[in-house]
Amino acid sequence: MNQQQLTASLEALKHMEELELTMAELYQSCAQLWPEHEEFWMDMQQAEVKHAHNIDRMRKIISERPENFGTGRSFQPVVIKTFIAGIKSNIQNLKKKEMNEVRALFLARSIEQAYLESKYTEIAKTEDKEFQSLMREIYSETVFHREHLNKRIREFTSDRVPGDLVSQPLR
Repeated sequence: MNQQQLTASLEALKHMEELELTMAELYQSCAQLWPEHEEFWMDMQQAEVKHAHNIDRMRKIISERPENFGTGRSFQPVVIKTFIAGIKSNIQNLKKKEMNEVRALFLARSIEQAYLESKYTEIAKTEDKEFQSLMREIYSETVFHREHLNKRIREFTSDRVPGDLVSQPLR
């Protein structure tokens, strides 16, 4: 990986760390709005903070051992920043109580799915075991989040008609 590629990868990881922390803020906002489900939302929040720490460690690994890394998939900072801005906008909507909990669940699931589809695990090519382990952990936990959100959505929506999901305050 040359210096330009190294700089680009480190910058992308920095934005990905910010994305994880923004997701943590989203989940914390949900916990504050729906204290009866605080444990669920705070578990999600804590996992996102852990992901941010993992990404910070991954940045340090690349910085310390750049010779162990090849160029991976390119990530445009503006795309990640736009994604973060969208989440922050949704956090503001939450704080203004413009979203019910079911919509927040659907939103969170969509974000987790988009994160998986971005193929962020391909940011760098490496055989570095520590880096790979951290990346696998984030990926598997993100898959778990999506499935956990799907389960929660099914619990909330199993006894409701479709129009009720977006228009009425829930639980």
